[in-house]
Amino acid sequence: MTAYTSAVRRLLPSSTSSNHRAIIKQLQLSFYRTDPYVCSIGHAVGDVMELGNTICLEFTTWADMRRPSYDQTILFGERFMSFFRACPTAFRWLTRLILDNITFRDSDFHSFLNTCSKVQFLSLTYCDSAFDPVTGEDIFLKIDAPDSTLTVLEIHTCGYERVDLIQAPKLRRLVCTDWIGAHSPLTFGIVPCLDNINLRHDAQEWQTPFPLSQCFSKTTNLKIMYLNFLDQMVWIEPEDPKYLSHVFNNLREVYLYNIFFECDLNWTMFILEAAPFLNKLYLKVSRHPCERSRCKHSAERLNVLWHQASPDFKHRKLNLLEIIGFAVDEELMKYIRHVIKQEVDLKRIRLLDQPPCSKCDAIDDTQLPSKVRWRFPEEEEERKLIRQQLIDGFSSCVEISIG
Repeated sequence: MTAYTSAVRRLLPSSTSSNHRAIIKQLQLSFYRTDPYVCSIGHAVGDVMELGNTICLEFTTWADMRRPSYDQTILFGERFMSFFRACPTAFRWLTRLILDNITFRDSDFHSFLNTCSKVQFLSLTYCDSAFDPVTGEDIFLKIDAPDSTLTVLEIHTCGYERVDLIQAPKLRRLVCTDWIGAHSPLTFGIVPCLDNINLRHDAQEWQTPFPLSQCFSKTTNLKIMYLNFLDQMVWIEPEDPKYLSHVFNNLREVYLYNIFFECDLNWTMFILEAAPFLNKLYLKVSRHPCERSRCKHSAERLNVLWHQASPDFKHRKLNLLEIIGFAVDEELMKYIRHVIKQEVDLKRIRLLDQPPCSKCDAIDDTQLPSKVRWRFPEEEEERKLIRQQLIDGFSSCVEISIG
């Protein structure tokens, strides 16, 4: 850090240095949160900001050890807040911040976020807030920043029971992965610009599926939704589409990725029924035995059943259905035919093989799914027969590409 800090101070111009006429439009710095170096870096950056030429300022700060203890993450949080208070000019101009392994105290996070009004991108990994050992109350991350310019928020493997987005008026994209709470990981308040949600999670044994309306009920501008189940339990609960119709009215693209291969896919129809203007539906069926033992506390994989589809339902806007992990399988063929039947103006179906996986290749064949059941059609004659089987009995002009 000594050499890094010296280089930063030497290279960055200031109002008093001989190279103060140099113009830096974008500045990205990555460094460890180590005293006293961070403050020295912060002051050097502050001098650059005083020149008024920088548009984008990004800090990526790291813990100086792997897998720190809880007491150490508290220390890292104190270091970061000391850095924040000692370098107000730098943080006042900050536009992107990437943090890991920090435990915030009391109102530190709220103070930081509302002071750094220019931050547009914020990423938290392995972060949480200090808990009271006496009360043992759950820890919630509350984001109440009515004047914030935050447009992208990423929360990865953090120790919060739930994230409450009370006010984030400019937020457009939210990424949330691997939460610890037993139920819905999010609640939304005033987020009028939010149009892209990405949730990725390996469900644990103490967690139960939740209906999307439980956390999305106040979002009305969603255009893209990405849900990744990581070959584990499907952690959303199908529900009556009427509870989501106002939420999904603007939805255009849906990605449902890494659904474990034994799971029935008919439950996905509730999303189609709730999203009348959906253009593209992407599904990825996972056949990764390498993922099956990723965590000994993973929730049991249970088939998801859905029998509430409206018999008269027709969808008129879907242009593309893509399935990654397609194979010659009766249930999968039935599902695709069901979609063709419901989607009046479906233009294209794209069926792709599962990408190769070196980890799966290294596993003994006896642990792999049946190769007979999961055989991707390679020959053109077989592909032609599959296309005919999929549209048999329908007056559909859908284009079906395989491979």
